[in-house]
Amino acid sequence: MRLPFWQGLLLSLLFISIQSQEQQQQHPQQNEDRCQDRSCYPITGNLLIGRKSQLKASSTCGTQGRQRFCIVSHLEEQTKCFYCDSRTEWKPQREPYRLSHRIENVVTEVMDDKNRNWWQSENGVQNATIQLDLEAEFHFTHLIMTFKSFRPAAMIIERSADFGKTWQIYRYFAYDCDSSFPGIPEGPPKKHTDVICTSQYSDVAPSTGGEIVYKVISPHIVTENPYADEISTLLKITNLRFNFTKLHTLGDDLLDYRPEIDEKYYYAIYEIVVRGSCSCYGHASRCIPIDPHVSPNTVMERPDIVHGRCECMHNTEGLNCEKCKAFYNDLPWRPAIGDEKNECRQCNCNRHALRCHFDRAVYEASGFVSGGVCDDCMHNTQGKNCEQCKPFFYRDPRRTIDDPHVCLPCECDKAGSQNKGICEGEEDAERGLVAGKCYCKTNVDGNRCDRCKNGYWNLTESNIDGCVACTCNLLGTYNNEGCDKYTGMCTCKRLVTGENCDQCLPEHYGLSEHVDGCKACDCDIGGSYDNSCDVSTGQCKCREGFSGRRCETADSSFYCADITHYVYEAEYANLTRGEVKTREWPTQTHEQTWTGEGFAQVSEGSIITVNPMVEVSQKYNIIIRHDGARDPVGWENVQITVVRPEAEGNGFCADAPPSDDFLIARIYPGSRYIEVQPAICLEAGVQYELRVQFNEKRTNSHPQERAAANILIDSILLAPPTSELHIFQGSARAEQHLTEYNRYQCRHLALSLTLFKDQRNEVCERYVCPVAAALLNKTSECNCDATGSVSGICSVLGGQCECKPNVVGRRCDQCAIGTYGFGPTGCKKCDCDAVGSLGNDCDKQSGQCVCREKGIYGRQCNQCQPGFWGFPECRTCQCNDHANICDQATGACIECRDLTTGHYCDRCQDGYYGDPRLGVGIPCKPCPCPGGPTSGYQHADTCYLRNSGNNTQDIVCNCKSGYQGERCGECAQNHWGSPREVGGTCERCDCNGNIDMSMEGSCDAATGECLKCLHHTEGPQCEHCVDGYYGDAKLKTCQRRVVSKVAVI
Repeated sequence: MRLPFWQGLLLSLLFISIQSQEQQQQHPQQNEDRCQDRSCYPITGNLLIGRKSQLKASSTCGTQGRQRFCIVSHLEEQTKCFYCDSRTEWKPQREPYRLSHRIENVVTEVMDDKNRNWWQSENGVQNATIQLDLEAEFHFTHLIMTFKSFRPAAMIIERSADFGKTWQIYRYFAYDCDSSFPGIPEGPPKKHTDVICTSQYSDVAPSTGGEIVYKVISPHIVTENPYADEISTLLKITNLRFNFTKLHTLGDDLLDYRPEIDEKYYYAIYEIVVRGSCSCYGHASRCIPIDPHVSPNTVMERPDIVHGRCECMHNTEGLNCEKCKAFYNDLPWRPAIGDEKNECRQCNCNRHALRCHFDRAVYEASGFVSGGVCDDCMHNTQGKNCEQCKPFFYRDPRRTIDDPHVCLPCECDKAGSQNKGICEGEEDAERGLVAGKCYCKTNVDGNRCDRCKNGYWNLTESNIDGCVACTCNLLGTYNNEGCDKYTGMCTCKRLVTGENCDQCLPEHYGLSEHVDGCKACDCDIGGSYDNSCDVSTGQCKCREGFSGRRCETADSSFYCADITHYVYEAEYANLTRGEVKTREWPTQTHEQTWTGEGFAQVSEGSIITVNPMVEVSQKYNIIIRHDGARDPVGWENVQITVVRPEAEGNGFCADAPPSDDFLIARIYPGSRYIEVQPAICLEAGVQYELRVQFNEKRTNSHPQERAAANILIDSILLAPPTSELHIFQGSARAEQHLTEYNRYQCRHLALSLTLFKDQRNEVCERYVCPVAAALLNKTSECNCDATGSVSGICSVLGGQCECKPNVVGRRCDQCAIGTYGFGPTGCKKCDCDAVGSLGNDCDKQSGQCVCREKGIYGRQCNQCQPGFWGFPECRTCQCNDHANICDQATGACIECRDLTTGHYCDRCQDGYYGDPRLGVGIPCKPCPCPGGPTSGYQHADTCYLRNSGNNTQDIVCNCKSGYQGERCGECAQNHWGSPREVGGTCERCDCNGNIDMSMEGSCDAATGECLKCLHHTEGPQCEHCVDGYYGDAKLKTCQRRVVSKVAVI
């Protein structure tokens, strides 16, 4: 027996379903693999399997008792009517069970029962419905209904996707669509969503076994996107309903109105197959029973059963995987489509929450990146991702955000903090945020805002600013607190006074945060008038020319003179029986033991006279500075006389004893200076005469020793005694300075020329300006020489200007010893020759050194006189009377005359002949080759005299290449030209290498035309091949032309 088409299709689907379920049971891991990185779908099956109880029919025969029915196909037979008793469940063995035709009979669970039982409606009922109520959402693909009776003359298939709340029609079926469903278009459909009426399954025939087939997605319509929303909507059902609205009665109801006529007409169905799968939106590859405690393998052995709960993947859940799993709501739930699995993503709650939800607004605000919002954040956190600490807590920067102890309670004092103690919740260096930082009220301070700021007291929670202002000056109180933070009382710093601690003590200034409150004026003991200063700036009252807050330095372009200010150089003094000894300045500063240009060398009976004038009337010590290191004896008797002018008057020195003007001094060996005692009194602005006479060097010495006695005197100085300086008098502070000045031997260092040397003494340098104030009552102008100094600024200490190279003097106004040419670039070194000069000193203007002998010559005394060479021997130049001078180093004669040349002017210049040596005396004359060097037709560079016998000499010309003849007046062989004409030359014949240059007459001597061409060439330059030859004559490739002879028959 051949099965109907749809029965064969059903068997094929069942086979596929059985095979797929067996594979799933054997390989459960494949379910997950099928869903990895893509969408996945469960296999289809019969949605009616296992759901008999979820089917219901509006009309069933025999529900109230036994009911007779008849069949049209048995009208001619004896047994044409039967009974229906549906009060019990159908069983095949015996009555009344086998007479039951309930709706559950349409579900075939055993193939042998397929045609033995069926559902049947009540007789003559036109409107009957069968409804399948599913427990969850399913995908419905197609159905097959096999009728025992005639198929309905009209019916409707409907669906619901919301558990029966609303219904939508899939399709109308009718024998006559226009009469049964007027206004409904007839098929075929053009789109899957078209609702049409079809008559394909509503014919009268066959009377039994007829089928109705419906496919949700028509195979005849092209499906562009199988995942489109409209396709998904069509497939989705929760309820399926079949409305039978008209019976096929074969017209009997129009002719016969007896009740028994209705017994032949009813709806009867052998089997209904509803194919589909559980609806999982692409997130599951199989379904399981809704009851989680029931294994899918224990429900039924039928392989094509479709369970109602999806075994969800992609972090989804629900009967239909229609939502994201708990805590997987960071992205909106979406169905999986093709290769896009649209997996639900876990919320990021930093391990501080167990639940979250999706927020569309948050999702859009993030640029559609993240929409998960954490619920019930724990561990004192808050925020979309529990990423913030709650108010009154802050994030510990040492812990990670997912640490359960990351949020620590704020430690802010509520009385002193803003916002009742809320602290900064996070750390962010770029925004300047510090985690846990308290925000204090206006007058409150401290990490916890638990104390008043300096200058405030009485912290209370009710005060909006926290604390009350003190009346004390903040800077003048102890610890800069202003007042006691609890009592409000003022406590002044050590150097502060006043009721409110707002004044500095006398001789102090600058009320500030300093630990003592104020600073001492500390005015310079010399540069200022006293030790008082401005209370705000600390500026002291300065003497003339002094500046700086303390008056400790000189004004710009001024300097502080040191104790040696009044210095008189012995070499510049009026000398009697003395000699000046100049010295070059050493390269190392510490090696200089003198000032000025050198010393005055004195002997017994010598007198040094100077004329000092001072600017301040006071007592002065006379100081003699000398070169004691070179004198092991010293000088026993030095007499000093002060000659005062008659008009000195009754000034400061009127009461000075006359005996102080006649002093005896002794110079000790090894010393650099002596201070003569007692001090002499000098009036300011008066010029005195000071005589220093050197008597016996040593008493009772031998006359010969006395005659050789001498000593080098550097300078005479005037300096007040240290104790006489007013800066060291009158107060304990002045005495302290005097003690320090003496302790560091500052006076000795200045007098011995070591104060400003390489090793600085900062203590003594500090006293230079105070001493200058005591010495002069002012600073001194730098007055640097504009020519010799780099700038007009000098050293504040001592006044030394910055000199240009080789320039010396405090003002940079003279050349150093051994240099000359004072000018804008400084001075140049004399560089006198050590052999030719008497020393390295030279004239300051011209630089001329002092030469040893008259024969030595030159500025540096390093040359011989003209006509001599070979310094320092200076031999006579040997130039055969043809030059006056020669090279100083080699003796080669310079500027030879009379057409001569050579080291000794001993031969004629090229182009001339003769013998100019002394003793021979043949003058140099032009070579006649042929016209002479200046004739315009000279063809020899040199010539010479040749003895020809009989005491005669001939001139022999050394002809240039291309010329010949006694006087080079002819062209050489194979050359041509006019050598005897002015400007005429001889040129080599140009025959392209095709003549023999050794053969005479190969070219014309007048025209240069080639005459004896070789290599089968011809022409004026042998540039052509001769007749009968071909090739390139210039390349010497002329070859005989060969003519072929061809026989003619």
